[in-house]
Amino acid sequence: EVENREDVPAIAMEEVLPLHVSHGRGVAPEEIYAGGKGRESVLKGESELDQAERNRIRNAKKKSRRKARRQKLADEKLVSKLQPGLGLNNPYEKRKLREELQMARASGKVVVAGEDKAWEDDGAVGKEYNTSAKFFRKMQENVESMVHAGEGDDG
Repeated sequence: EVENREDVPAIAMEEVLPLHVSHGRGVAPEEIYAGGKGRESVLKGESELDQAERNRIRNAKKKSRRKARRQKLADEKLVSKLQPGLGLNNPYEKRKLREELQMARASGKVVVAGEDKAWEDDGAVGKEYNTSAKFFRKMQENVESMVHAGEGDDG
């Protein structure tokens, strides 16, 4: 009895590259260093750039530096609010806290209230918390309501 298999190749072909050679050596440099789309797809050296391209690259670098500087100042402000006792006399501890904050932000553990509107409390939208006494009174009411809700479940 003869069986006909169509999914089997008629000839077993070998790879062009030996098995011990990496895949990166078998491709063209354009495939390895493929840029993005548009201007970024063309690889150019420093001498090949014209004035407009050099200015564009320079402005992009400056923009990223400004963004990093603004982020650093915001982090320093937050650290000084979180731990006001550090003061100016301990720059190493401040830098350590700032780096921990950056790591937490990178891992997604820090939530900025302005970015996530669902996180805000219903009463916090208006000017309900313009004094600390009102804030703590509202917080105490929330805790009491949670305690009373927990007592109802147990009984």
